[in-house]
Amino acid sequence: MIKEIAETISGVISPITKMIDNISTTKEEKLQLKNALVGLQNNLLEIIINAKKEVMLAELQQDDLYTKRARPTVIYAGLAILFVNYVLLPWIVYFSHGAMNIPKIVMPDAFWYAWGGVAGVYSFQRTREKIARGGK
Repeated sequence: MIKEIAETISGVISPITKMIDNISTTKEEKLQLKNALVGLQNNLLEIIINAKKEVMLAELQQDDLYTKRARPTVIYAGLAILFVNYVLLPWIVYFSHGAMNIPKIVMPDAFWYAWGGVAGVYSFQRTREKIARGGK
């Protein structure tokens, strides 16, 4: 996310630096303007990173356990949906109507993309956190 923001800011600053090259001023003035723009770019990135850090810290420091565990809740809800659709309902149909009457249950692709994306990102981030703390 930070990389995308940096690329966006760079994409805005880059044409301005090219425009500075076209202005008929001395080389020193061009260099000063470019350095000022690079400084502005770095300041913007620092502000964005600090803001994101403050939001994350605020989320972690609050007492609401649900907010702290919102992403795992999505994962657990998805697992519950999968259990109901692929285990519980087929068992109910099997024991009440027999093995020949079990309907095929197909989850929509949107569920798999959304739930798989959340589960994948969460597990990746969680692994990164554990590695950063020196865990296995």
